[in-house]
Formats: sequence, C-alpha cells, structure tokens
Amino acid sequence: MLGGRRRRSVIPAFLIGVLILYASPFTALAQLVPYEDTMFNGPYIDKLVYKNYGTPGDVNMDALVYSLISNEIEMIDDNVYNDFWAELRAIEEIDLHLHLRNGYGHLTINCAKYPYNITAFRRALAFALDKDTISDIIFQSESQPHDSLVSAANPWTIEGQLPYTYYSPQPEIGNQLLDKAGFFDIDADGYREAPNGSEINVIILAAIQSPKAPQIGRLAAEALESIDIEAMVIASDWVDYVRKINDHKDYDIAFYGTNFFNYNLDWLAKSYGSDYADEYGFNPCNFRNVSFDHWIPQLIHSTNQDEVYEAVVEMQKILTYECPRIVCYNNYYHYAYRIDAFENFVISDKLWPTNLFTFLKVHQKLNRDGPWGGTL
Repeated sequence: MLGGRRRRSVIPAFLIGVLILYASPFTALAQLVPYEDTMFNGPYIDKLVYKNYGTPGDVNMDALVYSLISNEIEMIDDNVYNDFWAELRAIEEIDLHLHLRNGYGHLTINCAKYPYNITAFRRALAFALDKDTISDIIFQSESQPHDSLVSAANPWTIEGQLPYTYYSPQPEIGNQLLDKAGFFDIDADGYREAPNGSEINVIILAAIQSPKAPQIGRLAAEALESIDIEAMVIASDWVDYVRKINDHKDYDIAFYGTNFFNYNLDWLAKSYGSDYADEYGFNPCNFRNVSFDHWIPQLIHSTNQDEVYEAVVEMQKILTYECPRIVCYNNYYHYAYRIDAFENFVISDKLWPTNLFTFLKVHQKLNRDGPWGGTL
C-alpha cells in the first residue's frame, strides 16, 4: 500500500478515473459493480490510508501479514504467499479469497535473434518444458499448466481446444523438430549447432527478487539441455531486463509475468503485431508474422462480436503454434482482508477483493457505528 493519507475530497476524482478506465466495448461497468438499490452504496469511509511495505517485486510480506493480524491494516493489496495461508485461515476476523489470476508467468523469446527466430526452435522448447512440475512442485498445485496467451480466467481463451498441449515434457517431439529444421551436433560436443553452423549458448534471464523465477528458469534450461541445446540461467533484476526487453535491446529468453485487468483482447495487436516490433513497450518478443497480422484489422475494427471472436481464436492458434512467448503456468492468487470492522469488499471474476472497486462499496459495519465513518 502506498504511503500517505488521502483526504475525502479526492474520492470524486478517483470515481471519474475509474469510470474512464473501464469504459470499453467489452467491459461494462455494471458487470464489475452490480447496482444495488439499498442504503449501503458506499463509499462511506472517512479516509483511506495507504501504507508502503516495499517496492514492486520486493514486498516485505512478513511485515504485511503481521500488520494484518495485529489489526494495523484492513487488507493486503498483494498476493499473499501460500506460506502464510494456514496461519491466516485460523483467524476468524480475517477472510481469505483464492482467485484465478488473469495473467500468467511466461518465457519471452527474442524472435528477432537467430536462431530464436526459427519456429522449430521455439516449439521444441515448448514441447520439452515440464509445465506439470512447475504447477505441481514449484507452485504446490496452486497453479495449472497453460498454453494460450489468453489466460484461463478470460472467457475468450481457447485453452484446451487445440489437438495438442505443451503441458507434459515431450523432448522426443522437440528433437524431431530440431532435426527437421537442421539443428545438428556438427562438432560432436554433445550440443546442437544452428542450421548455419554457429554455436548456440542460450541465456535465460530470471528475476532475482522472486524465489520461483530462478527455479522456472532452471527448468527451462533443463528442457533445452534435454534436446541438446546448451543453456544457462542468470538471476538478474527484473526491472532492468524488462526495461531492456521493452526497448528491444539484445536478449535471448527471459522469464517474467504479465497481468490483465479486464477481458479486452485488443492488446494482442500491440503485443505481437509486426508494426509494433520496434516500438518501445510493445511486442517485447519482436515477433513478426504475416498470418497473425492478417487478423489484426478484424480484431480492432470489427463491430460484430462473432467476427471479433473469430479473429481472437485464429490469433491464439497462431501464437500457440509459433511460441514467441511460452506460458509456463496460470496460477491462483491468495488475498486476505479483515472483516471485523468493514464489509462489502467487492470480489469480481476479473479483479480481486482488494481491487479499486472495493472502495466503491465497502462500509463500516453497523456494530461499529456504520455504515458511515471509519478509516480503511
């Protein structure tokens, strides 16, 4: 939570900002916050107080959980690590919510760099990667394998509809793809060379701030080793390498995560369209594909929902096959908040209990002199 206190006068501006943020053809405000004709249409709190417990990627979760338990804060606006889940579940005044993340962790591949610009190389890695181990072991069954670049939380996803998956490791398929594409061990050192005869030394970047990221990076390196591609993992500051990726600087493969805050899919165009392969902040994979670009106008400009859906489906098929970005998992988020003083925390299928819409509905309980008043 951010530091500093906010005065009540900022709330109208906040409401206007939220309305603008969510005004789109496919996201109706009424869907997010159903109107109830009662006296309890907040917010009726006296003030909001945000407290800072770290920086993005480096949050002091121990301090956050302690503050929640000791009633210093009302809610944690972040995913609570599963290490604390059992302890929080035992406290009657704290409510917990398990939420399927509208997002995922992924391996982003530099498709502008040889030989990663060869589809067979990227697909070989996808087939060799052990997504089952990521979900079962690293996430202790609190995530699920996923292939589509549209998350499982989004109703537009085609997950489970394709005749193949990359869930379980299939290095034999990866080896077949590489053989067919001309990746051979020319110098008999145990590792394949690129079709032009050059050495391949893949560097996988993983966030040093995350305990899980280096583990997933190592699994990716092991997957490459299983198909005779030399690879290593470098733990690095994710802010630094994501900035480099957004600026289209040199890299091989990087692991990090992406979140979405609605069901809109117009981001597919800017995230993977050829026209955005050189624009800062867009198309981090540097992916260029004529077949994919063909569907962008229909996605962006069509006013017919069936046509939009057709474009979304075909774009997902292309991306899942081409693998410019390999989704590693679609996990669950744990959210914790106190329920002894305030109620009507909004839980939507698109966001989470501590999302911004909470402040539109939350109010102090009647037994705490509510519904008006109180510091959240």
